[in-house]
Amino acid sequence: MSDREQRAKTVANFWKGVDSHDWDLVASTLADDFVRIGMRDNEEDTCRGKDAYIAFVSGVIGRTRTHELRSRFTFLSDDGRYAFNEAVETITYAPGEQPLAMRFANYLELNDDGLIRKLDIFWKTPSTMPPDWITVDSIIGDEPTAETA
Repeated sequence: MSDREQRAKTVANFWKGVDSHDWDLVASTLADDFVRIGMRDNEEDTCRGKDAYIAFVSGVIGRTRTHELRSRFTFLSDDGRYAFNEAVETITYAPGEQPLAMRFANYLELNDDGLIRKLDIFWKTPSTMPPDWITVDSIIGDEPTAETA
């Protein structure tokens, strides 16, 4: 398998792991210094470090009643260092609520080792906004990260 093919597999495994809630698979795709910049594009919605991200994303999904992530397509640059992905994430977060479908465009950067070092999320604004509690701080608070431990 070529380096580019391995990088494509890494990106595919990231989305597969999030959709299937396989946190070990997700972790295997991430660099230790991974940074996720969320859809709110502020420091409160930025997650730094692989362990912090796993705690955050599993915490968010753990608070939802239903969760599905469909990766629609991924474009990988010729050198395999950058990826662009479109995904649709559907959640139900409260009893009696209608499912909320969100369309995301995701920009990813991979490091020299072929691991994802950055995820920057852009999204179409749905008619119903996701709940305000979906922030890094509200899910994992001041838990130690690789930088603060």
